[in-house]
Amino acid sequence: MADLSIYLFWTGLATSLLAGGLYVGYVLSGTVALRRFSAQTEAGTVTVSTPVLTANPGTGRLATAFLGMTVAALAGAVASRWAAVDHAPVANLYEFTVAFAFGIAAAYMAFEGWSRQRRFGIVAMPIVIAMLLIATQFPSEIVPLIPALQNGPLMTLHVSVMMISYAVLTVAFCGAVVYLAQGGEGHRRFRSLPSAEAAADLAHKAVMVGFPLLALGIALGAWWANSAWGRYWGWDPKETSALVTWLSVAAYFHARAGTGSVASAPGIRRVVPKSWRRGWRPDPMWWLVAMWALVMFTYFGVNLWVSGLHSYAGV
Repeated sequence: MADLSIYLFWTGLATSLLAGGLYVGYVLSGTVALRRFSAQTEAGTVTVSTPVLTANPGTGRLATAFLGMTVAALAGAVASRWAAVDHAPVANLYEFTVAFAFGIAAAYMAFEGWSRQRRFGIVAMPIVIAMLLIATQFPSEIVPLIPALQNGPLMTLHVSVMMISYAVLTVAFCGAVVYLAQGGEGHRRFRSLPSAEAAADLAHKAVMVGFPLLALGIALGAWWANSAWGRYWGWDPKETSALVTWLSVAAYFHARAGTGSVASAPGIRRVVPKSWRRGWRPDPMWWLVAMWALVMFTYFGVNLWVSGLHSYAGV
């Protein structure tokens, strides 16, 4: 089963590369294709070519089909690895990165079906491909679980919920990238990409799903920590980083809710000049960019470079 998992992993990588290329082709097809208009004038027939601005639907359907193949192959890779190791395959960075790539691809496919907007794939698929390429750099050998990980149900619940929340929040990040690339609400720099309003809607819907899932994952981690280490919270680097990530999403909700700022809070506004308090405020979508950077740090940075009780990356 371990060999089957590796085979399916490489299959998923190949189909993700094809899907990524097709999503790029799908977006570009709306700007490359030209529509010709002809008109009779006194000087003769005049022909004018203008961009179609409508992506090729066949390319889009093919991109989604290869996305589905990627999800199926990675689901098989995760399932066969699970059978090989006899526990949820989330015990080291190789296993979790493959599961994370599967989660991002599946979450994006679900939101693509809901929004009926295929063009976000031009951001989502490169992330999936990058995760799979990163996974190739980690050892894939099967090793025994360390004692702290030998609580099967809690490990499966906590790590799976965290992975799903990170995957859904990655979809929110994709929406934020398109929104900011378009120049924010009311702007549309690139006609071939979804509108800023559609991107903001996708990002917000994904955050509404990912935010409570991340809170649940942190709570399950505290439950597991009490079982493994005898305390619910110890400010371990991984715990702290996950909490800061959750707070960054809370900051997004706060920034989106109104025009106020921390500088306008009682006490602070007494020492902060009025001109500063009424100054420029960053778009709330930047909080989702910061959130995803924190997700990457929590996942890679803490596991690889910061020592702590969660330092069991397998590298």
